[in-house]
Amino acid sequence: MGKLLVLLAVLCLGQIITAERIVNCYWGTWANYRSGNGKFDASNIDPNLCTHLSYSFFGINDNGDIQSLDTWLDYDLGFINKAVSLKHQNPNLKVLAVVGGWNEGSVKYSAMAGDWNKRQNFINSALNLLRNNGFDGLDVDWEYPNQRGGNWNDRSNFVTLLRELKEAFAPYGYELGIAVGAGESIASSSYEIANIAQQVNFINVMTYDFALASDGQTGFNAPQWAIENSINYWINQGAPANKLVLGVGMYGRSFQLSDPSQNWPGAPCRGAGGAGAYTGEGGYLGYNEICQNNWHTVFDYNNAAPYAYSGDQWVSYDNVLSVQWKMDFALSKNLAGAMVWSLETDDYRGLCGESYPLLKTINRKLRW
Repeated sequence: MGKLLVLLAVLCLGQIITAERIVNCYWGTWANYRSGNGKFDASNIDPNLCTHLSYSFFGINDNGDIQSLDTWLDYDLGFINKAVSLKHQNPNLKVLAVVGGWNEGSVKYSAMAGDWNKRQNFINSALNLLRNNGFDGLDVDWEYPNQRGGNWNDRSNFVTLLRELKEAFAPYGYELGIAVGAGESIASSSYEIANIAQQVNFINVMTYDFALASDGQTGFNAPQWAIENSINYWINQGAPANKLVLGVGMYGRSFQLSDPSQNWPGAPCRGAGGAGAYTGEGGYLGYNEICQNNWHTVFDYNNAAPYAYSGDQWVSYDNVLSVQWKMDFALSKNLAGAMVWSLETDDYRGLCGESYPLLKTINRKLRW
């Protein structure tokens, strides 16, 4: 009887451990090059706020081999080693290598996925990357199959690539994740959803960037209705809810108003908003920049999201309240968890209050 009770206790503990919701923290390592309070490196990471740390990005060459995009930062400065060493502070942390991203494009990935030899190069180089550096898995962020220079065969080739990766990773226990476009227009064009879902441990759904300055009008980066529609679409197309990880943008999309007196959602804009002091990119502001701006702020309950404006500048973003609403939805759908893009744009220094307010809000809802 005693042994039976111990066995039951172990089984129950195992269920608790495996049922823990994911908080996947993407880290844009290039933030090391930002100035002042925008500079971010491994010392700024609290590994206990994440179940997964996704080290971004690696790329590939024309032969399909995975390669460093910044060898000085990755190896000379030891960023990879510093990332993996965070497991000393949180032994349960999984550190993943992320290959791809928007700037890598789609053409090389389309060619690799459609060629057996290049796929094997990719898989073998992935195994070497993980083994040699102590990573716990790989996240494939191909943006996007059958788009940006890809072709229709990318859809089935992506399934093949993921299946072969899964088989290669199995003996080592490596995790395999993917980052995917969220909305129906992207997802229906790029993915055989039910088939890719069978090959991976989890799917990071990039539920943001629903409005851009190129639309010609202001709009919400991540309105609640768009997030719900996207997740419901993925589930209806055969993705198990417990493999879907809801994306939260720790940044806002900014716009330059055509007329500063017209400062509401849907107002005409003449282009991207001005660059932030840290991120330095037009149309994009980190939450750590937005919270210090002291602009006039409105919470739009129809979209469950805030926006702020000052003069001809307008930005839509997420704050603590909107993140709470998103997490309530994730819980209601029994999703695998949440991911953040990205650590270095949360208010990690606590310049506006507590440190990591958005990430801590996610943890309070999903884990604590």
